[in-house]
Amino acid sequence: MVRWKPTSNEDLARVDQKILSTLPCVTEQKMVTIDDDQQLWTIKCNPDGKGTPLVLVHGMGGGVGLWSMNLEALSQNRPVYAFDLLGFGRSSRPAFSSDPEEAEDKFVDSIEAFRRKVGLDKFILLGHSLGGYLSASYALRFPQHIKHLILADPWGMSEKNTNSLRSVGFFFRVVVGVVSHFNPMATIRALGPWGPGIVKRYRPGLAQIFATKWGNDQLLHEYIYHCNAQTPSGEVGFKSLTMSLGWAKRPMIHRMGDICGDLPITFVYGSRTWMDRTAGLNVKHLRPDSYVDVQVLRGAGHHVYAERWDLFNSLIQSITTSVDKGEEPKLDVKLVRRMHDHPTNANLADLDHPGMDFEQPPGHGDENVGKEKNTTDDSPDVTPSTSAEMIPDVGQGDGELLDRRSKAAEGYVCKKADE
Repeated sequence: MVRWKPTSNEDLARVDQKILSTLPCVTEQKMVTIDDDQQLWTIKCNPDGKGTPLVLVHGMGGGVGLWSMNLEALSQNRPVYAFDLLGFGRSSRPAFSSDPEEAEDKFVDSIEAFRRKVGLDKFILLGHSLGGYLSASYALRFPQHIKHLILADPWGMSEKNTNSLRSVGFFFRVVVGVVSHFNPMATIRALGPWGPGIVKRYRPGLAQIFATKWGNDQLLHEYIYHCNAQTPSGEVGFKSLTMSLGWAKRPMIHRMGDICGDLPITFVYGSRTWMDRTAGLNVKHLRPDSYVDVQVLRGAGHHVYAERWDLFNSLIQSITTSVDKGEEPKLDVKLVRRMHDHPTNANLADLDHPGMDFEQPPGHGDENVGKEKNTTDDSPDVTPSTSAEMIPDVGQGDGELLDRRSKAAEGYVCKKADE
């Protein structure tokens, strides 16, 4: 029988297994049953590793397969867990509330239930995009379990920028108003048999990167399609969190100051990301007495973990090794250009600390990226630091410091992860 949507749970499982078969480091894969009989599809690497466990949380529309470029390197000395978020991939797909706070809590509750079920106490938490937003939310509620919070190109940090709407035309604003009533991936489902063809137009360069690991340049498109052509669930939860143009209804910037002051945080951005990179710098100002590091990987876009997987893996390995030693990360990289002034979107490079500044590798994007680099013969090499330089590449947001604190954590007694 011909299916309008050429997908099924079995198709998703088949593609998922194709991907996992290329990853010998994955020694365990199973459904983890959490509260209310919901299940999270979970993989684990190096279960006997002695280092601090690392938990990976993917972004919107993704799944465990998207960590393929990272799992082997990051699990060399420690157990690494990755799971499909509730409502995504092969995990259970329950109903989500349209209330943004309730939807966010449902995601975070599932992460905490996962932690309890797999028996983790203290761990390093790394989230990408939506996974970064949810990881930050988890850190607000359960900081006692986290040794270090790593936010890779996190979504939902900044407040909505009304100037961005005024700068576009009337027709575009009308289209955005209409589209905002639908779930983000509704198009590929509505197109039925034409859906896979639309997905194939998605990031061909990214598909080529994963093909170096999987040996198949079509597998990423198949995986993304089958992950998102199923009955929407987590996607509905994500929509509950968003307003027009993808801004968060409850921006995390208003709450980052409430995260336990003893919890170290590292932001990792791509130099070409469309996310607002000023958010990481704003968090540094919100937490002046806490460890907050902002790193930018040149040549990477939003999918920083894949587009510059080599640099990303090295950076995360440096952080996780430092956590094992009980030290602040000391990055073994060449740092260039000492910057100064105030972090705003009008002058993103003007910071008072040096940072990671990497050349773009061949075949990783357009020629304009290379022009961003502003190093000269008199650019001083400096002592390695744990702070970072923002590369002049404007993203969303007006860059103003949003020094607003929520009242949610008033009276909360912080428990350090090493207690």
